[in-house]
Amino acid sequence: MIRRLVTRYWLLLPLLILAVVILDRVEQPDIVQTEETIDMRQTQSDYYLSEFSTARFGLDGNIEYRVEGFTLAHYPDDDRSEITAPKLQLKRGEIRWLVQSDMGQYDPAPTLFTLQGQVTVNRTLQDDESTTITMVSESLRITTDTNLIETDDLIEITAPTWRLQATGMRGAIDEPHLSLLSNVTGRYELPDTPQDSTQ
Repeated sequence: MIRRLVTRYWLLLPLLILAVVILDRVEQPDIVQTEETIDMRQTQSDYYLSEFSTARFGLDGNIEYRVEGFTLAHYPDDDRSEITAPKLQLKRGEIRWLVQSDMGQYDPAPTLFTLQGQVTVNRTLQDDESTTITMVSESLRITTDTNLIETDDLIEITAPTWRLQATGMRGAIDEPHLSLLSNVTGRYELPDTPQDSTQ
């Protein structure tokens, strides 16, 4: 009798194991791939300005630079500020700079302005408008702490009687000279001179 019971239950054992395996597969949850989470601190500004103007003064009390723009959004994660339609004014000795662009970014350490999209620069010596040269490029970096202004992009520099094009430019904010890095081409036009007329 005991032998019959053991034989009967022994035949049920494979069925029980099969049932356990099937239930385990049915109840096993699917593995869900999750996307990498975004740190919202990198995408949310902690303050926002509209139609703003601000200036930085040196130890001598003179303005180092003045910046204004349509909007400014500050991001605390890396302490950067993004500016739309920035206008930057710099004055070093007798040299005055006026820089405008579509977009810009300001990083405080070091004091770096990164300007992008139709950057236009007017540089004037000794407040004499006849000495103004105009520079146009797609990007420009200005580091006021190290006195550097530069671009790696194509730049066009024009004055009343000449025009230069180059790829890349370096210069010091307080120096009248600029270094053009490569592919330099230029054109010079003689100024118009009044003609003597005799009757």
